[in-house]
Amino acid sequence: MKNPFSNLRERLYQRFMHKFYARDLLLELQLQARRETLDYINANMRHCLICRNRRALFEYSLGHAGRDGMVAELGVARGDSIRLLAGLTGDTVHGFDSFLGLPEDWSGATQKLCAFAGRPRRLQGNVKIHQGMFSDTLPAFLDKHDQPMRFMHVDCDLYASARTVFDLLKPRIGPGTVIVFDEYFNYPNWQEHEYKAFQEYIGEEGRSYEYLAYCARGGSVAVRITA
Repeated sequence: MKNPFSNLRERLYQRFMHKFYARDLLLELQLQARRETLDYINANMRHCLICRNRRALFEYSLGHAGRDGMVAELGVARGDSIRLLAGLTGDTVHGFDSFLGLPEDWSGATQKLCAFAGRPRRLQGNVKIHQGMFSDTLPAFLDKHDQPMRFMHVDCDLYASARTVFDLLKPRIGPGTVIVFDEYFNYPNWQEHEYKAFQEYIGEEGRSYEYLAYCARGGSVAVRITA
């Protein structure tokens, strides 16, 4: 007897799976990026804690940061992560962003998602916002603050922006500094953005580091500078 559901399955496959996914390049690129990410994790991060979400990653990472120094977020966007960070630490959290959206296209998102414009509202009292391009705000900030960086949340997305952050903050980054990257891997072309900027910084400055943890979903990764 013929299975009455066989024709239905075939129609559903042709109408939905084949029509919408068989030629979906974004899906295939993401699947490829995930495979590359898993290969990287297996080669370099097998010892790391796997966190369910950003809050768990922040809590764990803050517990492994040095006690003295500043807390900063580089790339604030809508303010979700800086609110979370400010709630987890009693320190002042310095947030840097132009609030004009990404300055150039980014391979990790479609064009619509790159328009992260608009300054966030209802931030906690221990949040201090420094609005403008990193190249303008960071030098002025460093002239007034001589402490080292204790904890950094790098949410720059783009290579050029992340590279600017490391070029300007490298005198304040040292052993004990914990850096959480929001988009370290697990998206198309991830090797060319935050990951690349960090690896260049490590090589050029002769630093060493260890991976602490990463999120099970997305691309967030925590590292600690060791020397």
